Amino acid sequence: MTSSKKFFCLVTIAISFAGPAAALAGKCTGNNINNLVSWDQTEIGKGTTHATLRVTSVTVNDDPSASSHLVSGECIGVCVMTPDGKTKCSGTCARADKDGDVLNEEWVSANDTGDKGMWKNTGGTGKFAKAANTGQWEVHKLQGKMTAVRWTGNCQ
Repeated sequence: MTSSKKFFCLVTIAISFAGPAAALAGKCTGNNINNLVSWDQTEIGKGTTHATLRVTSVTVNDDPSASSHLVSGECIGVCVMTPDGKTKCSGTCARADKDGDVLNEEWVSANDTGDKGMWKNTGGTGKFAKAANTGQWEVHKLQGKMTAVRWTGNCQ
């Protein structure tokens, strides 16, 4: 795998962690700022590569009064890159707020390059126990191992 393709995959995966925490009812938007901690890949055979990743993540909600504003934690994921150049990624995130309440999220890429996808909150603890928000995300490269994931969705 070329270094540019590897970097793109890293960025794509790191960006995949884009969902927000519970917010005010209705449409919600924001960015996750992610830092790649680890990327381990293995060529399985005949051009198929399997990779695992870990990132740290901070959610910056467009509405600073939303409960999802400034929750932080980690995301883990897995990607499969196939010989035809397609990438499919999925994973989970757990982010905590200043009170220690944790918001859980699942995410999956929804295109062949892995840089756009869907997210959903899957509950958590405290104020996030019933979080069931859903939405879309798109990755934007920053410097080095950093990415910004722009997300939009419907929050309850």
